Amino acid sequence: MKLVSFLAFFLGIAMALETLGLEKRQGRPYRRITAPIKPIALEERASEYAVSTGTPTEHRSKAVLTKVQSLGRRRDITDTTKTPRRQAKATDFFECTNPKLKPSSADCKVIVNQVLSTDDEIIIAPNSCLVFSFRTCQAFFCSLCATLDTSTSFIGGQLDTVDALCVESGQAGAIVGEDAPQWDAGFTYAGQALPAYDVC
Repeated sequence: MKLVSFLAFFLGIAMALETLGLEKRQGRPYRRITAPIKPIALEERASEYAVSTGTPTEHRSKAVLTKVQSLGRRRDITDTTKTPRRQAKATDFFECTNPKLKPSSADCKVIVNQVLSTDDEIIIAPNSCLVFSFRTCQAFFCSLCATLDTSTSFIGGQLDTVDALCVESGQAGAIVGEDAPQWDAGFTYAGQALPAYDVC
């Protein structure tokens, strides 16, 4: 019995001392060690993001193209109500370039995310391009030879592939689908000419 009383007395003293220490810690002002990173506001992104149409003006030979190796899926762009969209295949080709002015990978990722989030069906006339712009980055998707019926999920997937192949390495670049209907998609610095490859 004496042992139980002694143990209860000892636990009571330990709890009282712990409570005093807790009150002292709560009284200290809280100081943040690192400054928070300020993300780009959604409104700011929306005001700088622009979509327009254009035509390719810089003609390039398909001889400079390299076959796309399997990258696997970089992001899930499958809608549960639709069949999966085609990703880059081994029959697609790409080219990375080293222009003086290079697009920022972070700016290009904003475009990819915006394109993927729209989930629209689009018809593009021959020799016409959709042009997406955000800060330093200009993305394009062009129908090279015939009218093209596609979706923003497909376009976003191709732009994501170009981002992985070229832009993340500090380059501009394009991916080209040689199978009918032929198309190209890629990134340049904002305001630069849009390429067209001789695949028709």
